[in-house]
Amino acid sequence: MEKNSFQKAYEKIEVPQEDVLKSIQKGRNRADSESHKTKKKTAVWSSVAAATLFVSSSFLSPSLSHVMADVPILGKVYETFNDSVGRSLESQELITELNQTASNKGIDVSITNAYYDGAVVGVTFKAKGKMNQEENGQVAGFYEIFEGDKGISDSKEYVYMEPADDGYIGHIQLSYPKSELPSDTTFPLEFKTIGGKEGNWRFDVPIKQLPYQTVTLDKNSSEDLSGVNVHFDSIILGKASTAINYTATFPAQGKHDQVRLEVYDDKGEEMNISMDGIDLETTKNGDQYIVKGRSILPQSVKGETKHLEIHPSVALSEQDQFVPLNASTSAEVKAVRQNLAVTIEDITVDDNTLAVDFQVNHGDAMNKDFSFFKDFAQHNVILVKESEKEVYEEPIKHSVKTLQKDELRFRSTFDISQLDDFDLNTYVMRVRLVQLSANIPVELDGVKVDLE
Repeated sequence: MEKNSFQKAYEKIEVPQEDVLKSIQKGRNRADSESHKTKKKTAVWSSVAAATLFVSSSFLSPSLSHVMADVPILGKVYETFNDSVGRSLESQELITELNQTASNKGIDVSITNAYYDGAVVGVTFKAKGKMNQEENGQVAGFYEIFEGDKGISDSKEYVYMEPADDGYIGHIQLSYPKSELPSDTTFPLEFKTIGGKEGNWRFDVPIKQLPYQTVTLDKNSSEDLSGVNVHFDSIILGKASTAINYTATFPAQGKHDQVRLEVYDDKGEEMNISMDGIDLETTKNGDQYIVKGRSILPQSVKGETKHLEIHPSVALSEQDQFVPLNASTSAEVKAVRQNLAVTIEDITVDDNTLAVDFQVNHGDAMNKDFSFFKDFAQHNVILVKESEKEVYEEPIKHSVKTLQKDELRFRSTFDISQLDDFDLNTYVMRVRLVQLSANIPVELDGVKVDLE
Protein backbone atom coordinates (compact mmCIF):
# COMPACT_ATOMS: atom_id res chain seq x y z
CA MET A 1 0.00 0.00 0.00
CA GLU A 2 1.31 3.42 -0.91
CA LYS A 3 2.21 5.60 2.04
CA ASN A 4 0.15 8.75 2.53
CA SER A 5 1.69 12.18 2.18
CA PHE A 6 2.03 12.83 5.89
CA GLN A 7 3.92 9.62 6.45
CA LYS A 8 6.27 10.46 3.56
CA ALA A 9 6.91 13.94 4.91
CA TYR A 10 7.41 12.70 8.45
CA GLU A 11 9.92 10.07 7.38
CA LYS A 12 12.16 12.85 6.03
CA ILE A 13 12.37 14.46 9.47
CA GLU A 14 15.41 13.35 11.41
CA VAL A 15 14.27 11.76 14.66
CA PRO A 16 17.03 9.93 16.57
CA GLN A 17 16.27 6.24 17.08
CA GLU A 18 16.94 6.50 20.81
CA ASP A 19 14.32 9.26 21.09
CA VAL A 20 11.77 7.20 19.19
CA LEU A 21 12.40 4.10 21.29
CA LYS A 22 12.18 6.19 24.44
CA SER A 23 8.84 7.62 23.30
CA ILE A 24 7.52 4.16 22.50
CA GLN A 25 8.61 2.98 25.94
CA LYS A 26 6.80 5.94 27.50
CA GLY A 27 3.76 5.02 25.53
CA ARG A 28 3.99 1.52 26.93
CA ASN A 29 4.43 2.79 30.46
CA ARG A 30 1.60 5.32 30.28
CA ALA A 31 -0.87 2.80 28.94
CA ASP A 32 0.16 0.24 31.52
CA SER A 33 -0.08 2.89 34.22
CA GLU A 34 -3.75 3.34 33.37
CA SER A 35 -4.44 -0.41 33.50
CA HIS A 36 -2.44 -0.69 36.73
CA LYS A 37 -4.58 1.99 38.36
CA THR A 38 -7.92 0.42 37.47
CA LYS A 39 -6.81 -3.03 38.66
CA LYS A 40 -9.37 -4.43 36.18
CA LYS A 41 -7.36 -4.85 33.01
CA THR A 42 -3.87 -6.01 32.19
CA ALA A 43 -1.87 -4.17 29.56
CA VAL A 44 -0.73 -6.58 26.87
CA TRP A 45 2.32 -5.46 24.92
CA SER A 46 4.32 -6.57 21.97
CA SER A 47 6.88 -4.25 20.43
CA VAL A 48 4.59 -3.73 17.42
CA ALA A 49 1.49 -3.21 19.54
CA ALA A 50 3.33 -0.72 21.72
CA ALA A 51 4.30 1.45 18.77
CA THR A 52 0.79 1.25 17.32
CA LEU A 53 -0.92 2.19 20.56
CA PHE A 54 1.55 4.97 21.23
CA VAL A 55 0.52 6.65 17.99
CA SER A 56 -3.19 5.91 18.30
CA SER A 57 -3.25 7.10 21.91
CA SER A 58 -2.57 10.59 20.60
CA PHE A 59 -6.20 10.71 19.56
CA LEU A 60 -7.14 10.48 23.24
CA SER A 61 -4.35 12.00 25.28
CA PRO A 62 -4.54 15.76 25.95
CA SER A 63 -0.71 15.84 25.97
CA LEU A 64 -0.65 14.84 22.28
CA SER A 65 -3.01 17.55 21.05
CA HIS A 66 -6.03 18.93 19.44
CA VAL A 67 -7.65 24.16 19.36
CA MET A 68 -9.87 26.91 19.24
CA ALA A 69 -11.30 29.45 16.76
CA ASP A 70 -14.46 31.26 15.71
CA VAL A 71 -16.44 28.07 15.20
CA PRO A 72 -19.57 26.53 16.71
CA ILE A 73 -17.52 24.55 19.25
CA LEU A 74 -15.92 27.75 20.58
CA GLY A 75 -17.50 27.36 24.01
CA LYS A 76 -16.65 23.65 24.18
CA VAL A 77 -13.13 23.61 22.80
CA TYR A 78 -11.47 22.21 25.93
CA GLU A 79 -14.24 19.67 26.33
CA THR A 80 -13.75 18.65 22.70
CA PHE A 81 -10.07 18.05 23.31
CA ASN A 82 -10.51 16.45 26.74
CA ASP A 83 -8.62 19.18 28.60
CA SER A 84 -10.10 19.42 32.10
CA VAL A 85 -7.53 22.07 33.13
CA GLY A 86 -8.56 24.28 30.20
CA ARG A 87 -12.26 23.72 30.97
CA SER A 88 -11.79 24.81 34.57
CA LEU A 89 -9.69 27.86 33.67
CA GLU A 90 -12.15 28.83 30.95
CA SER A 91 -15.00 28.74 33.49
CA GLN A 92 -12.89 31.04 35.71
CA GLU A 93 -12.20 33.33 32.70
CA LEU A 94 -8.46 32.77 33.05
CA ILE A 95 -7.62 31.90 29.43
CA THR A 96 -5.38 34.39 27.56
CA GLU A 97 -6.47 35.34 24.04
CA LEU A 98 -3.70 35.59 21.44
CA ASN A 99 -3.41 36.42 17.75
CA GLN A 100 -0.14 35.20 16.23
CA THR A 101 0.02 33.94 12.64
CA ALA A 102 2.78 32.28 10.62
CA SER A 103 2.40 31.51 6.91
CA ASN A 104 4.32 29.02 4.79
CA LYS A 105 3.61 26.73 1.83
CA GLY A 106 0.17 28.28 1.40
CA ILE A 107 -0.92 27.40 4.93
CA ASP A 108 -1.66 29.93 7.67
CA VAL A 109 -1.28 28.79 11.28
CA SER A 110 -2.64 31.05 14.02
CA ILE A 111 -2.13 30.76 17.77
CA THR A 112 -5.46 31.77 19.31
CA ASN A 113 -5.36 31.05 23.06
CA ALA A 114 -2.99 29.97 25.82
CA TYR A 115 -2.85 29.29 29.54
CA TYR A 116 -0.06 28.66 32.06
CA ASP A 117 -1.32 27.19 35.32
CA GLY A 118 1.26 25.98 37.82
CA ALA A 119 3.33 23.61 35.67
CA VAL A 120 0.75 23.05 32.91
CA VAL A 121 0.76 24.89 29.59
CA GLY A 122 -2.07 24.83 27.06
CA VAL A 123 -2.07 26.30 23.55
CA THR A 124 -4.85 26.39 20.94
CA PHE A 125 -4.37 27.11 17.25
CA LYS A 126 -6.08 27.23 13.86
CA ALA A 127 -4.76 26.17 10.44
CA LYS A 128 -6.08 27.40 7.08
CA GLY A 129 -5.05 26.47 3.56
CA LYS A 130 -4.86 23.48 1.25
CA MET A 131 -4.01 20.50 3.43
CA ASN A 132 -3.98 16.78 2.76
CA GLN A 133 -6.10 14.47 4.86
CA GLU A 134 -5.00 11.16 6.29
CA GLU A 135 -6.78 7.98 5.19
CA ASN A 136 -8.99 8.27 8.27
CA GLY A 137 -10.06 11.79 7.22
CA GLN A 138 -8.04 13.65 9.85
CA VAL A 139 -5.44 16.32 9.21
CA ALA A 140 -2.17 15.82 11.04
CA GLY A 141 0.91 17.84 11.86
CA PHE A 142 4.19 17.47 13.64
CA TYR A 143 5.67 20.04 16.03
CA GLU A 144 8.70 20.67 18.22
CA ILE A 145 8.93 22.56 21.49
CA PHE A 146 12.13 24.29 22.60
CA GLU A 147 13.75 23.34 19.26
CA GLY A 148 13.34 19.62 19.91
CA ASP A 149 15.64 19.71 22.93
CA LYS A 150 16.62 16.08 23.67
CA GLY A 151 16.69 16.86 27.37
CA ILE A 152 12.97 17.64 27.36
CA SER A 153 10.38 14.87 27.52
CA ASP A 154 8.09 14.69 24.48
CA SER A 155 9.81 17.59 22.74
CA LYS A 156 8.58 16.27 19.37
CA GLU A 157 4.94 15.27 18.97
CA TYR A 158 2.12 14.62 16.53
CA VAL A 159 -0.89 16.95 16.33
CA TYR A 160 -4.30 15.79 15.14
CA MET A 161 -6.79 18.50 14.27
CA GLU A 162 -10.54 18.79 13.77
CA PRO A 163 -12.38 20.56 10.91
CA ALA A 164 -13.89 23.96 11.72
CA ASP A 165 -15.48 26.27 9.15
CA ASP A 166 -12.76 27.25 6.65
CA GLY A 167 -9.89 25.41 8.36
CA TYR A 168 -8.88 23.08 11.15
CA ILE A 169 -8.39 23.58 14.86
CA GLY A 170 -5.89 21.91 17.20
CA HIS A 171 -4.77 21.89 20.82
CA ILE A 172 -1.56 21.19 22.71
CA GLN A 173 -1.25 20.55 26.45
CA LEU A 174 2.00 19.75 28.23
CA SER A 175 3.94 20.19 31.42
CA TYR A 176 6.26 23.18 31.44
CA PRO A 177 9.47 21.30 30.61
CA LYS A 178 11.87 22.87 33.13
CA SER A 179 12.34 22.66 36.89
CA GLU A 180 11.97 26.38 37.51
CA LEU A 181 8.65 28.02 36.64
CA PRO A 182 9.12 31.63 35.49
CA SER A 183 6.25 34.05 36.01
CA ASP A 184 6.48 35.43 32.46
CA THR A 185 8.18 33.76 29.52
CA THR A 186 7.80 32.72 25.92
CA PHE A 187 7.15 29.19 24.80
CA PRO A 188 9.11 28.23 21.61
CA LEU A 189 6.79 26.24 19.33
CA GLU A 190 7.53 25.21 15.75
CA PHE A 191 5.39 23.16 13.38
CA LYS A 192 7.49 21.07 10.97
CA THR A 193 4.62 19.64 8.94
CA ILE A 194 0.97 20.63 8.56
CA GLY A 195 -1.48 18.67 6.44
CA GLY A 196 1.30 16.62 4.84
CA LYS A 197 3.36 19.64 3.81
CA GLU A 198 6.83 20.27 5.15
CA GLY A 199 7.49 23.86 6.16
CA ASN A 200 8.27 26.17 9.01
CA TRP A 201 5.62 27.72 11.21
CA ARG A 202 7.43 29.11 14.25
CA PHE A 203 6.04 30.94 17.28
CA ASP A 204 7.31 32.33 20.54
CA VAL A 205 4.09 32.02 22.47
CA PRO A 206 3.90 34.46 25.42
CA ILE A 207 2.63 32.83 28.61
CA LYS A 208 1.97 34.45 31.99
CA GLN A 209 1.86 32.29 35.08
CA LEU A 210 -1.42 32.30 36.99
CA PRO A 211 -1.14 32.66 40.79
CA TYR A 212 -0.15 29.41 42.51
CA GLN A 213 1.03 28.08 45.88
CA THR A 214 4.06 25.89 46.54
CA VAL A 215 4.09 23.36 49.38
CA THR A 216 7.69 22.37 50.21
CA LEU A 217 8.19 18.67 51.01
CA ASP A 218 10.94 16.52 52.47
CA LYS A 219 9.63 12.99 52.04
CA ASN A 220 11.71 10.01 50.96
CA SER A 221 11.02 6.49 49.67
CA SER A 222 13.52 3.86 48.50
CA GLU A 223 13.96 0.17 47.61
CA ASP A 224 17.20 -1.73 48.20
CA LEU A 225 17.35 -4.41 45.48
CA SER A 226 16.61 -2.00 42.64
CA GLY A 227 18.84 0.70 44.16
CA VAL A 228 16.26 3.43 43.50
CA ASN A 229 15.32 6.36 45.72
CA VAL A 230 12.55 8.93 45.25
CA HIS A 231 12.61 12.18 47.22
CA PHE A 232 9.47 14.31 47.08
CA ASP A 233 10.47 17.97 46.81
CA SER A 234 7.30 20.04 46.47
CA ILE A 235 3.70 20.26 45.35
CA ILE A 236 2.51 23.12 43.13
CA LEU A 237 -1.12 24.07 43.77
CA GLY A 238 -2.48 25.80 40.67
CA LYS A 239 -5.87 27.24 39.86
CA ALA A 240 -6.95 24.12 37.98
CA SER A 241 -4.00 21.72 38.28
CA THR A 242 -1.59 20.17 40.76
CA ALA A 243 2.03 19.24 40.11
CA ILE A 244 4.10 16.86 42.24
CA ASN A 245 7.86 17.45 41.96
CA TYR A 246 10.40 14.81 42.98
CA THR A 247 14.06 13.87 42.61
CA ALA A 248 14.77 10.25 41.72
CA THR A 249 18.16 8.57 42.10
CA PHE A 250 18.95 5.54 39.94
CA PRO A 251 22.07 3.35 39.69
CA ALA A 252 24.18 3.46 36.51
CA GLN A 253 22.22 0.67 34.82
CA GLY A 254 18.97 2.50 35.57
CA LYS A 255 19.48 5.41 33.18
CA HIS A 256 16.09 4.78 31.56
CA ASP A 257 14.16 3.87 34.73
CA GLN A 258 10.87 5.72 35.07
CA VAL A 259 8.96 6.84 38.15
CA ARG A 260 5.20 6.37 38.30
CA LEU A 261 2.85 7.69 40.95
CA GLU A 262 -0.53 6.77 42.32
CA VAL A 263 -2.23 9.48 44.38
CA TYR A 264 -5.16 9.13 46.80
CA ASP A 265 -7.25 11.74 48.62
CA ASP A 266 -8.24 11.76 52.30
CA LYS A 267 -11.18 9.45 51.55
CA GLY A 268 -8.93 6.86 49.94
CA GLU A 269 -10.19 7.65 46.44
CA GLU A 270 -7.61 7.48 43.67
CA MET A 271 -7.00 10.75 41.85
CA ASN A 272 -6.40 10.96 38.12
CA ILE A 273 -2.86 11.67 36.90
CA SER A 274 -2.87 13.04 33.37
CA MET A 275 0.91 13.25 32.88
CA ASP A 276 3.21 10.89 34.77
CA GLY A 277 6.94 10.31 34.90
CA ILE A 278 7.93 13.60 33.24
CA ASP A 279 11.73 13.94 33.17
CA LEU A 280 12.72 17.59 33.62
CA GLU A 281 16.44 17.29 34.15
CA THR A 282 18.92 14.40 34.24
CA THR A 283 22.46 14.58 35.61
CA LYS A 284 25.12 11.96 36.33
CA ASN A 285 26.87 11.93 39.68
CA GLY A 286 29.53 9.23 39.88
CA ASP A 287 27.78 5.94 39.17
CA GLN A 288 24.29 7.35 39.74
CA TYR A 289 21.73 9.19 37.63
CA ILE A 290 19.78 12.01 39.27
CA VAL A 291 16.44 12.80 37.64
CA LYS A 292 14.23 15.73 38.54
CA GLY A 293 10.71 14.65 37.63
CA ARG A 294 7.12 15.76 37.77
CA SER A 295 3.62 14.29 37.64
CA ILE A 296 0.45 16.27 36.94
CA LEU A 297 -3.05 16.00 38.41
CA PRO A 298 -5.49 17.84 36.09
CA GLN A 299 -7.41 19.40 38.96
CA SER A 300 -6.97 21.68 41.92
CA VAL A 301 -6.71 19.81 45.23
CA LYS A 302 -6.68 22.85 47.48
CA GLY A 303 -9.76 22.72 49.69
CA GLU A 304 -10.78 19.37 48.17
CA THR A 305 -8.74 17.06 50.42
CA LYS A 306 -6.90 17.41 53.71
CA HIS A 307 -3.97 15.33 52.58
CA LEU A 308 -2.55 13.32 49.68
CA GLU A 309 -1.20 9.80 49.88
CA ILE A 310 1.43 9.27 47.20
CA HIS A 311 2.45 5.74 46.24
CA PRO A 312 5.56 5.68 43.99
CA SER A 313 6.72 2.80 41.84
CA VAL A 314 9.56 2.54 39.34
CA ALA A 315 9.53 0.78 35.96
CA LEU A 316 13.08 -0.53 35.62
CA SER A 317 14.97 -0.65 32.34
CA GLU A 318 16.34 -4.08 31.38
CA GLN A 319 18.86 -5.02 28.71
CA ASP A 320 18.16 -7.93 26.36
CA GLN A 321 19.90 -11.18 27.25
CA PHE A 322 20.89 -14.03 24.93
CA VAL A 323 21.00 -17.80 25.44
CA PRO A 324 23.13 -20.00 23.14
CA LEU A 325 21.21 -22.88 21.54
CA ASN A 326 23.83 -25.33 22.78
CA ALA A 327 23.61 -24.05 26.37
CA SER A 328 23.06 -26.54 29.14
CA THR A 329 19.43 -26.55 30.19
CA SER A 330 17.84 -25.40 32.25
CA ALA A 331 19.29 -21.93 31.67
CA GLU A 332 17.90 -19.03 33.67
CA VAL A 333 17.75 -15.42 32.46
CA LYS A 334 17.31 -13.12 35.47
CA ALA A 335 16.65 -9.42 35.86
CA VAL A 336 19.51 -7.70 37.65
CA ARG A 337 17.51 -5.53 40.06
CA GLN A 338 14.11 -7.20 40.22
CA ASN A 339 12.64 -10.65 40.85
CA LEU A 340 11.83 -11.38 37.21
CA ALA A 341 13.12 -14.35 35.23
CA VAL A 342 12.72 -16.62 32.21
CA THR A 343 13.97 -20.19 32.49
CA ILE A 344 14.86 -21.98 29.24
CA GLU A 345 14.05 -25.57 30.21
CA ASP A 346 14.62 -27.46 26.97
CA ILE A 347 15.72 -26.88 23.35
CA THR A 348 14.89 -29.50 20.70
CA VAL A 349 15.94 -29.35 17.04
CA ASP A 350 14.88 -31.44 14.03
CA ASP A 351 15.16 -30.90 10.27
CA ASN A 352 12.47 -28.21 10.04
CA THR A 353 11.76 -26.87 13.50
CA LEU A 354 13.36 -25.70 16.71
CA ALA A 355 11.25 -26.01 19.87
CA VAL A 356 11.99 -24.10 23.07
CA ASP A 357 10.27 -24.90 26.35
CA PHE A 358 10.43 -22.11 28.93
CA GLN A 359 8.86 -20.84 32.13
CA VAL A 360 8.21 -17.22 33.09
CA ASN A 361 8.83 -15.90 36.63
CA HIS A 362 9.03 -19.40 38.10
CA GLY A 363 5.25 -19.50 37.68
CA ASP A 364 4.57 -16.36 39.75
CA ALA A 365 1.96 -14.25 37.91
CA MET A 366 2.46 -11.25 40.23
CA ASN A 367 -1.23 -10.32 39.95
CA LYS A 368 -1.05 -10.08 36.15
CA ASP A 369 -3.59 -11.72 33.87
CA PHE A 370 -2.47 -14.85 32.01
CA SER A 371 -3.02 -13.12 28.65
CA PHE A 372 -0.18 -10.75 29.53
CA PHE A 373 2.25 -13.65 29.88
CA LYS A 374 0.94 -15.36 26.74
CA ASP A 375 1.68 -12.15 24.82
CA PHE A 376 5.10 -11.94 26.45
CA ALA A 377 5.87 -15.50 25.37
CA GLN A 378 4.88 -14.71 21.79
CA HIS A 379 6.98 -11.59 21.34
CA ASN A 380 9.91 -11.67 23.76
CA VAL A 381 11.51 -15.12 23.60
CA ILE A 382 12.74 -15.07 20.01
CA LEU A 383 15.18 -16.97 17.79
CA VAL A 384 17.70 -14.57 16.17
CA LYS A 385 20.94 -14.81 14.22
CA GLU A 386 23.86 -14.35 16.59
CA SER A 387 25.68 -11.91 14.31
CA GLU A 388 22.52 -9.77 14.06
CA LYS A 389 21.17 -10.17 17.57
CA GLU A 390 20.99 -6.42 18.21
CA VAL A 391 18.96 -5.83 15.04
CA TYR A 392 15.18 -5.74 15.46
CA GLU A 393 13.41 -7.22 12.46
CA GLU A 394 10.32 -9.29 11.78
CA PRO A 395 10.75 -12.37 14.01
CA ILE A 396 11.28 -15.81 12.55
CA LYS A 397 7.91 -17.48 12.02
CA HIS A 398 6.85 -19.40 15.10
CA SER A 399 3.92 -20.59 17.16
CA VAL A 400 3.42 -20.60 20.93
CA LYS A 401 1.72 -23.36 22.88
CA THR A 402 0.76 -23.19 26.55
CA LEU A 403 2.16 -26.22 28.37
CA GLN A 404 1.00 -25.40 31.92
CA LYS A 405 -1.14 -22.30 32.35
CA ASP A 406 -0.95 -22.11 36.14
CA GLU A 407 2.84 -22.57 35.99
CA LEU A 408 3.38 -20.07 33.13
CA ARG A 409 5.09 -22.71 31.01
CA PHE A 410 5.18 -22.32 27.22
CA ARG A 411 6.66 -23.90 24.11
CA SER A 412 7.70 -21.81 21.12
CA THR A 413 8.22 -23.74 17.89
CA PHE A 414 10.22 -21.94 15.18
CA ASP A 415 10.20 -22.79 11.48
CA ILE A 416 13.87 -23.14 10.50
CA SER A 417 13.26 -24.83 7.14
CA GLN A 418 13.95 -21.61 5.22
CA LEU A 419 17.13 -20.71 7.14
CA ASP A 420 19.95 -21.85 4.86
CA ASP A 421 22.69 -21.02 7.36
CA PHE A 422 21.05 -22.47 10.46
CA ASP A 423 23.11 -24.35 13.03
CA LEU A 424 23.38 -24.25 16.79
CA ASN A 425 26.31 -21.85 16.69
CA THR A 426 24.90 -19.21 14.33
CA TYR A 427 21.59 -18.60 16.15
CA VAL A 428 20.70 -17.69 19.75
CA MET A 429 17.57 -17.06 21.80
CA ARG A 430 16.90 -13.40 22.59
CA VAL A 431 15.04 -12.89 25.89
CA ARG A 432 13.60 -9.40 26.36
CA LEU A 433 12.72 -8.84 30.02
CA VAL A 434 11.86 -5.18 29.39
CA GLN A 435 8.19 -6.04 28.77
CA LEU A 436 8.01 -7.61 32.21
CA SER A 437 9.90 -4.82 33.95
CA ALA A 438 7.86 -2.09 32.25
CA ASN A 439 4.57 -3.68 33.24
CA ILE A 440 5.56 -4.97 36.69
CA PRO A 441 7.21 -1.95 38.35
CA VAL A 442 9.04 -2.02 41.67
CA GLU A 443 6.76 -0.62 44.37
CA LEU A 444 8.15 1.76 46.99
CA ASP A 445 6.63 2.76 50.31
CA GLY A 446 3.97 5.48 50.12
CA VAL A 447 4.20 8.92 51.71
CA LYS A 448 1.53 11.15 53.21
CA VAL A 449 1.46 14.88 52.50
CA ASP A 450 -0.68 17.19 54.65
CA LEU A 451 -2.24 20.12 52.80
CA GLU A 452 -3.73 21.99 55.77
